[in-house]
Amino acid sequence: MIRLTRRLQRLPIRSVRLSSSAALIKPQFGIVPRKLRFFNWKSTSVFFAAGAALAYSEFIFERYAEYTEVRADPKETVKLDFQLRSHPLYQKLVHPVTGKDWVKLSSWENLDRNILDGAEQNLLVKTQKEYQAPQLTNHTLAVPGAIAVKPVIFHNKVTDETITFVHMGYRLCGHPFIIHGGMIATLLNETFKRNASLSGTTLSSLKTDYMVENISISYRAPSLANQFFVVKTKQVAALEPKLYKLTSAIESEKGKVLVQAEASLRDTGRGSKSAALNASTWKDKLSPLFGSST
Repeated sequence: MIRLTRRLQRLPIRSVRLSSSAALIKPQFGIVPRKLRFFNWKSTSVFFAAGAALAYSEFIFERYAEYTEVRADPKETVKLDFQLRSHPLYQKLVHPVTGKDWVKLSSWENLDRNILDGAEQNLLVKTQKEYQAPQLTNHTLAVPGAIAVKPVIFHNKVTDETITFVHMGYRLCGHPFIIHGGMIATLLNETFKRNASLSGTTLSSLKTDYMVENISISYRAPSLANQFFVVKTKQVAALEPKLYKLTSAIESEKGKVLVQAEASLRDTGRGSKSAALNASTWKDKLSPLFGSST
């Protein structure tokens, strides 16, 4: 009787051991049903076929072309100009109280011919020949759908900070609805040089004197086309007598930071040398005329 009791007591233990060992054996022999994977060869084939169909679908390209089509309409330029003047930051900078330290300019080049709001006394007039030549940002891209209206620059006479408003359209896109990264780099290159030329701490007031030695660009968010971009640039340090470090940030119309950049600019004196050479050449050409008249 005692032996029988002991045997009965051992049975549950053995059953537990058997069940545990069976649990270990079942997965090995595929007894437990496996979960079906979502990404198998069938789903991959379906997605590949759908992607290929969308990529070669003329319907999508036609709809995108219709949506981004730009016509040369004079009213569109007036509309963009009104949109710029309605920007809250723009209104703050042109206000006689909040914007008393800011000088307003228009376009990248020919600053002596694009001064707005009677700010001539705050600027150095630039008359060298190179400022009259067509440039990428003021001639080639100055068309509807690209840079349709002249960029407006605000320069702070106290802090030497510059704030630039520039509108970029669908013609400057790399990917659909997104501005090309090369255009962003071009915009930053222009604003860095313009800030250095307007700064009171630099030695030259000519933009062509400055060369960007290195630049670091961090893209924070996609730069969607057909909007005004606000570029805030300032000098942070003078590394050498003619080497300056600047930072810049590109914001959307709503103030979201899209791009951050840092660059070092060197004053090469290239523009000043070219202006001096042109001046001496014209002097040599005109001296015989003045000499014969006396």
